[in-house]
Amino acid sequence: MIRWLDRMLSLVENTMIVVLTLAGLAMAFLQVILRYVFNTGLHWLEAGLVTALIWAMLFGASKAVSEGIHPRVELLPLMVGPRARAVLNFLALFAAMALSAYFFWDGWFYATFLDKINALHPELNIKQVYPFMIVPIVTALITLRYGLVVLTLFSNPSADHPDAHFRDVVRGDTKRKESDQ
Repeated sequence: MIRWLDRMLSLVENTMIVVLTLAGLAMAFLQVILRYVFNTGLHWLEAGLVTALIWAMLFGASKAVSEGIHPRVELLPLMVGPRARAVLNFLALFAAMALSAYFFWDGWFYATFLDKINALHPELNIKQVYPFMIVPIVTALITLRYGLVVLTLFSNPSADHPDAHFRDVVRGDTKRKESDQ
């Protein structure tokens, strides 16, 4: 189940990163051509470009959780015994998951507020809630990603590197040394 969910999340994340980055590049290319060849432009292209690239980067942040490339302090867990390491790993991952869950709730609350007041985006001329929905969407993905890492950590609570252990579990790699599974 964890592998299937990881594959589905990766598919969504990778697709959104590629599509949004290409859309941003297309808008940037169009804006440059319009500006320097035709001496004109479309006022909404800049906002569309920024929105697309920010969305792509935020989907990349969700992907980073599964790849274990978010910054974290690893010195202390490596200096303690297996039980203390397990506690520190769970505390760190649970804190990250709780924080992203809070950001999801807060983002959802603000998005519903924007929807209720019918705020319009000044450049895109659409409801402000649409570009803002990236916050609850991505924080939900990040929360789910941290939840998956925590679930896989139950199979080896004292793993030296929980992110590497997660990647091993979802990729089916069982050849890692015993202390880091």
